[in-house]
Amino acid sequence: MELLRFYPEVVKFMPLVTIRRERRLPIPGKVLVQRGDGVESTTVIAVAEQPASVAIVDVARMLKISPDRATAYLQRKLGTSVRTGEPIARRRVWLGLRTLVARSPVDGEIVMAGGGKALIRAGMRPFELRAGFPGTVVDILPSRGAVIQTTGALIQGFWSTGTDFSGMIRIVTGAAEPLRARAIDPMAQGTIVVGGAWIEPSALEQAERFQVRGIIAGSMEASLLPMLRELSFPVVLIEGFGHLAMHPGIFRIFSLYQGREAFVLSSPTDPSSPSGRPEILIPAPTENPPPPEPSSEIPLQPGIRVRLLREPYRGRTGVVSRISPHPWTLDSGLRSWCAEIHLDSEESKIWVPIYNMEILRS
Repeated sequence: MELLRFYPEVVKFMPLVTIRRERRLPIPGKVLVQRGDGVESTTVIAVAEQPASVAIVDVARMLKISPDRATAYLQRKLGTSVRTGEPIARRRVWLGLRTLVARSPVDGEIVMAGGGKALIRAGMRPFELRAGFPGTVVDILPSRGAVIQTTGALIQGFWSTGTDFSGMIRIVTGAAEPLRARAIDPMAQGTIVVGGAWIEPSALEQAERFQVRGIIAGSMEASLLPMLRELSFPVVLIEGFGHLAMHPGIFRIFSLYQGREAFVLSSPTDPSSPSGRPEILIPAPTENPPPPEPSSEIPLQPGIRVRLLREPYRGRTGVVSRISPHPWTLDSGLRSWCAEIHLDSEESKIWVPIYNMEILRS
């Protein structure tokens, strides 16, 4: 009988590796770079035209008819231009004594009609795709973008406010120390402040006062999310929400690159990146290229290092000792395969459902 293989999500943090990332347009466009070109983080590598806005006109409601009859009353064909207030559909009622009219609310082009509605695209605006980090173009994605390569550190986090940014790394706390206001001084202006554990509310206020480029920390209480909307800088969490200290190996990488420029990609488009995870790239040119980044598909097996995702062991790390040969019935009543984990810095071993862990690659 063939043994089942399990593939928990992989989180990478590597001090020196060859990194390749696809940078893709959301819609087809024009690629502006060629294979072999060197790029900076701000280099525009591709452009596309996208709608500035879209207006939906409820023709059926305005003409007081059923949706399946609305298309017959359209006065404009698909692809034609309309101006604000211009009729796009008419219907005579009361023996022709009155006319019901559906008008365009914007200047634009009729691009779709159906279901009783008309879709009007209001103008176009350019979308510029930037490299996001310095490197070399090693491949072209026709009409979409390019693959960019660099060498340096790679850290995959848990969550970010969704904005790409860059800046010099400035560590202001110890590895397990919360980020408080007193740790941020005027020297933090224009830098990425790195704190080892969770973020205190006062630290966010102090960081805003001193105009930092961003904050990277272990964790943060979810109750602070509304406060982030008022800030002028982005925030990246490495571990998640709550009171969690940053993994010591990740904090060591930040310490190694103290004072160097880091580039944060808030939502990578490369298939090798975990969906939605922010990535921190710290370029470090070398004469001898380091090995390529390992695959994101790694089977769970004895000897693999993992991080646990649920209480009471949330945030703890350890090594897989063995995997159960059959599913267990948990206290919740659910059945799941489990793995025995030898927790770091402890003699004890615990059994944990496989879906409650992620693989760490360093």
